Order: sequence, then C-alpha cells, then structure tokens
Amino acid sequence: MFDKVCENVFVSYMTTHLDLNKFMQSLINLTKIRESLALDPALLLLMQHWLGIFAAQAQPIKMQVLSRRQLVSVMNTQHASTDPAFEAFPVEVYEMLLNYLDQEHRQHQCLETAVGKLHIFPLQQSIAHKNAILLIQHEGLANEAIALIEQCLQMFHYYARLIIENERDGLTGLLNRKTFDQCVSKILLNDYKPEYRFPLHHYLVIFDIDFFKRINDNYGHLIGDEVLILLSRLMQETFRDGDLLFRFGGEEFVGVFSCAEPQDIVNLLERFREALAEYSFPQVGHVTISIGCSQMALNVLPNTVLERADEALYYAKEHGRNQICYYETLIEQGLLKDSVITGEIELF
Repeated sequence: MFDKVCENVFVSYMTTHLDLNKFMQSLINLTKIRESLALDPALLLLMQHWLGIFAAQAQPIKMQVLSRRQLVSVMNTQHASTDPAFEAFPVEVYEMLLNYLDQEHRQHQCLETAVGKLHIFPLQQSIAHKNAILLIQHEGLANEAIALIEQCLQMFHYYARLIIENERDGLTGLLNRKTFDQCVSKILLNDYKPEYRFPLHHYLVIFDIDFFKRINDNYGHLIGDEVLILLSRLMQETFRDGDLLFRFGGEEFVGVFSCAEPQDIVNLLERFREALAEYSFPQVGHVTISIGCSQMALNVLPNTVLERADEALYYAKEHGRNQICYYETLIEQGLLKDSVITGEIELF
C-alpha cells in the first residue's frame, strides 16, 4: 500500500515537473518574439502549459483569442466558429461575448452557457485588434487557478506593451514603417489571417495630406505636427478595429485593409474622406486628403503593390486632389498603363 502511494506521488510529481518544463519553454519562446502579430499564438501555447500545471484535468481545456471584429463577423454572417479548438457556439453566445467587450471596465467573468462554462479574460495586446478576449472553455477552474491566470496575463501584457511600443510611430502612435514591412509580407504569405470566415480582399492604401507644406509654412511645424496627430486620431476613430494604420513619414500614411467584398473598401475610404471634410483643425480649419488604393495579391511583390497605390495617389494629386483613386479602376479605364511585376514574395 505504501509503495502504491509513493508511486502515485512520484507520477504526480513527474507530471507536474514536465508541465512546468513545458511552461518555462513556452515562456522562453514568448520572450523571443519581436513582433506583435506573433503574440496571440504564443499566448495560447503559454496558457495551455500554465493551465496544465494548475487546472483540473477531468476535461480538455479549450481556448482561443477572439477580437471584436471576429465576433461581429460571426453575428453578421450567422456562422459559428470554424476554429478546431472550439465546438460551434450558438449565436447568442457570441452576443454575450460582444456585450462583454462593450463594457468600459472589463475583468474576468464566467458565463454559464448552453455549451458549458466560458471564462473570459480581457486582452489589449495585438496590433491586429485594440480590444480582444482570451476565452477559456473549462468546467473546473478554481479561484486559485483563475488568480494564477490573471497573474500570467499581467506578465504577458507588460511584455506585449514593450513589443507594441517598438512598433509605433513616436508622434502619432500609429504603426511605423518597420512594422509595415513585416505586416505586408505576412499578409501576402498568409501568415496573418484576419478573423473573417469568408474569402478576403486585401487592399493597400496611401493617404497624403493636400498642401501640407503650406500648413507648415503658414502656421509652423508645431501646428503641422498637431494636424498629423489629430488626423491620426480621426483615422483610428473612423476605421475598424483590426484595420492596420501606419505613418510612413511626413504627411504620408498607409493603411492595410481586409474586406469581404470589393465595395467594402470603397465605403470605408469614402466614409473617412467625408469625416475629414467635416472636421475642423484648430487654427488651420479644414484639411483635405488624396488617397491611392491598390489590391494586394499573393503573386504580386510587396514593392509592386506599394508602387501601384502610389501611382493611383499621384493621379489623384494631378487631377484635382481631395479624391480617392483606385489603381485597378484607372487601368480598366485606360488612364494608367499597367506594368506587371510578379514573382516570389520577398521580405522588404
């Protein structure tokens, strides 16, 4: 009897020891990450190993990171999750999760649903979404395990904040050029997959403030910087959570947008242009912007996509400014000549 007890204790010790080793290795792997697009998968692996140590193992632990955009897309299309980590959720479950995200101050909650207990933890760590949740489906999480999860997430948030700060432009808070180089390549290589459940169209858009040099010359560079900051805020407020916005330098900005339908990008950009037309900048007044857009494709090199959007922007500048021009439309109308350059995707 004593030997059996010793054997059980030894097995339990070795199991915990192995789980702890896995957790430490996943923590080491997390600290190797230098771009926030890779944070979500690393977090899931980290939490799987963390829960493997402390959570009751009577049932499998299922978890995933969900953003607001994902929840909205599920509700709009009436499709349940296709993620293999989860059973299909009823639409009302997604409504409960969206209501949670609408709360101003979010903390851990446990929802009793038709599919069992869902533990929700707030996340704010990815450039791909401003507001997200870590969702854990498990029936037997004790209060001690929940407290340990929150401590682990706090450590994760502090580290993620360092990564994200390195990806931001110092003046506007938008993503910087270095991050753009990484994101575009990953989108084209399909490493970064936005959360929509249907085929996506990816677009690269260049925004350029009209006559910005006059603003600097007439009002000074401090006022010019204020215009850049306020314009950046307007972009963040107007576009969707999950749209990637970059400051390229000077008065030039770049956006990367994923849309279910080609008309969606038209609606998005026109909504922003109208919002800008109604906005009055302190001392300066109204400011206009010219926009060039090009569709991204797997067989088109990143530099080529950028050049095409720039050609569309140049056309907008040369033909009246304060307008949106689409490279593909200009080609169809014979207003631009297409110079096709395709090949293997290369990092910038």
